[in-house]
Amino acid sequence: MRRRLLVVTCVITLAGLVSAQKRGSLPSNSGADRAARSSQAAPAESEIAPDAAVITLHGLCPSGAAQTQASAACDTKISREQFETVLDAVSLGGQVFAPGAIRTVADTYTQNFVLSEAALKSGIDKDPRVQELLELTRRRTLAEAYRRALEEKHRNPSAAELESYYHAHISQYEAVKAERLFVPKFNPKSPKDQDFEKNAQALAQELRARAQKGEPMDKLQNEAFLKLGIPAPSFLPDSGLRRRASFPAGIEKDVFALKPGEVTRIENETGGFTLYRLTARDTYSLAQVKGEIVRDLFREKMEEEMKATLQPVKIEMNDHYFAPAATPAPPAGFPNLTRPGKDRAAGSSRLQSTRSVKLPPASSSATDSKKPGKKEQ
Repeated sequence: MRRRLLVVTCVITLAGLVSAQKRGSLPSNSGADRAARSSQAAPAESEIAPDAAVITLHGLCPSGAAQTQASAACDTKISREQFETVLDAVSLGGQVFAPGAIRTVADTYTQNFVLSEAALKSGIDKDPRVQELLELTRRRTLAEAYRRALEEKHRNPSAAELESYYHAHISQYEAVKAERLFVPKFNPKSPKDQDFEKNAQALAQELRARAQKGEPMDKLQNEAFLKLGIPAPSFLPDSGLRRRASFPAGIEKDVFALKPGEVTRIENETGGFTLYRLTARDTYSLAQVKGEIVRDLFREKMEEEMKATLQPVKIEMNDHYFAPAATPAPPAGFPNLTRPGKDRAAGSSRLQSTRSVKLPPASSSATDSKKPGKKEQ
């Protein structure tokens, strides 16, 4: 129980420090890992033997020491190996700490060590609520460790997996080079001009026919604006090499169905009518999109693992005890169907736990009544 209480206390307190570090895999705690830490340590530190004390707590009797022994005569020593075991436990990611961060961990660890010993002497560890907190923290740590183990499992796919995924999703890595013609359908000088859009659409059809014949798109683009009485644009029709996701929904299929020299139908986009003329197409190689495939494979496999673990378990909440689940706000323009004063009130009549989730210091009922308890996340 002593060691369990200390580890839980340290993990909770150091969580903020660890979350700032890079997330990684579960540490293997192998000799190679410790050698990696030693290689980045200061020269003097790397010469310290594993069983040599790196922290000495003067005046703190080791756990199990005779009760009659004076505290001033006690020393508790923590060896390098023991402290690095703490580092491995605190950092589920297994990353190497910077020297400054290691010192910060040591400062917090020693403070918690002393406080936890005081807690054990006071008997707080026997409080049922503290024991429940230890169990909750254990489960949370196990869940995090399991998730990180899955991350490491799928972090580095094999060459065969990369090759298979690449060919199965080859269309995602196609790219085209197309020229884009834009014909505005709103008159910036007179927004209420109702004939402007009709004229713009007719002009777009005319320019499309000329684009199919191969006329320069920059010439057609300038002409489109001048005929509508708008200053010529500064942008160029050539949009560069683009992949499917860079096109608006619905237009991507039209563009990628083209052959070089062909022109799409008139597309009705926000602010104007457009058409695209394909000039070239290509496909990125596996080497060029390897990083993207690794990320996609990782995300898909993690989703599959979580789904396989969580879906078989059906979670049922007692609605008479818990407040109703929050409902998303309706989209803009849709009425709010919540019944004022009724649906909101439904949650207010839920049962409240009569248990205090705070440790009860002497005569703290007045203080506790003002502070709502916090549930474990």
